[in-house]
Amino acid sequence: MNVPDNHVVSEGRSLRAAIDAAAEKLGVPAALVEHKIDLAHFRSAQGTGIGSDTVKIYAWPKQAAPPASPAVNDAEKWARELLSGMGIQGQVRSAGQGNTVSVLLDAGESAPFLVGKRGITVRAIQYLLGESMKERYAGTNFQVDIAGGGARDDGPRRDEDRGPRRDDDRGPRRDDDRGPRRDDGPRRDDDRGARRDDRGPRRDDDRRPPRRDDDRGPRRDDDRRDRRPSRRDDEEELKKLARRLAQKVLETGEPQMIRRDMNAYDRRVVHVEVGAIEGVRTRSVGEGPDRRVEILLAEEGSENAES
Repeated sequence: MNVPDNHVVSEGRSLRAAIDAAAEKLGVPAALVEHKIDLAHFRSAQGTGIGSDTVKIYAWPKQAAPPASPAVNDAEKWARELLSGMGIQGQVRSAGQGNTVSVLLDAGESAPFLVGKRGITVRAIQYLLGESMKERYAGTNFQVDIAGGGARDDGPRRDEDRGPRRDDDRGPRRDDDRGPRRDDGPRRDDDRGARRDDRGPRRDDDRRPPRRDDDRGPRRDDDRRDRRPSRRDDEEELKKLARRLAQKVLETGEPQMIRRDMNAYDRRVVHVEVGAIEGVRTRSVGEGPDRRVEILLAEEGSENAES
């Protein structure tokens, strides 16, 4: 475990108690304490997971953040004005790393609105931010993430809104109004004359040659197999991956990182999916294009990070 040399080890009945104990040892406020949980505390000598009544951490004081660059300050100001213009109450945090500026909009219950259906709104916000800044900060990449609230519910499918179809509301079927069919009465060959068996082939047989599937090319169903998976399929695969890694965390106690590239909408899908599983939680780590979601054991009093 990589921790600074000036770290201390503390233990408490909860994570908050362990952090408070570490702050007292370090002589700094609890808000200025960085920490990592000692996962070995939850494993036996054979490496299997065990329960524990306490939490053990490695803790050290936070380092002072470097001064923000002009691009970071201007991007944060732009984002604050955007929220104000939209009438949304929220917090804005920004950071710079190399030629990338990351802006996080913590909009609380309004977060799903800013993410939009399939992430379309957050991508539009990111595009507008980049266009607004490109003249002053050419070559700088601006990233926008959304935090807070729950995942957007796309709503029920249209068919589910219609309710059950009621035949009695549509009136009787048209067949009922047509009267008796021509075939209802007995066939009277004596009225029509003898049936002619010598009529020759039916006219339909003369109209066209037999259909040859090989002349029409492959059936449409064959083409569908080569199509790329839909966005909904990708989302289901992401949910399965999140559940599988969450189960691995519960079994081993080791944090698991989802390392695939994900936008704000994808990360929200993971946060919500894991949030429904007892005993584990998520948090976002990294900045900008390197932002990832980590799944780890739940801590007393902690909440799922949704960013």
